Amino acid sequence: MIAKADGARAHERLKAETDAACSYDIFGSPAFVDGETFWGDDRLEEGLAWAAGRHELQTLNHDEKD
Repeated sequence: MIAKADGARAHERLKAETDAACSYDIFGSPAFVDGETFWGDDRLEEGLAWAAGRHELQTLNHDEKD
């Protein structure tokens, strides 16, 4: 297991994942991105609500359009 983690494939994957995170302006972990970034475990519920279209800010924006 440790040898695999230190192998070239693992290093390539880490670089690819880090590059992807940087493209989303993620600076910490955990982070959740779905058009909006939610950072930290304490924001998990907000991130899930956003992904489901049930976040209070999405509801407010929808109500204003009606």
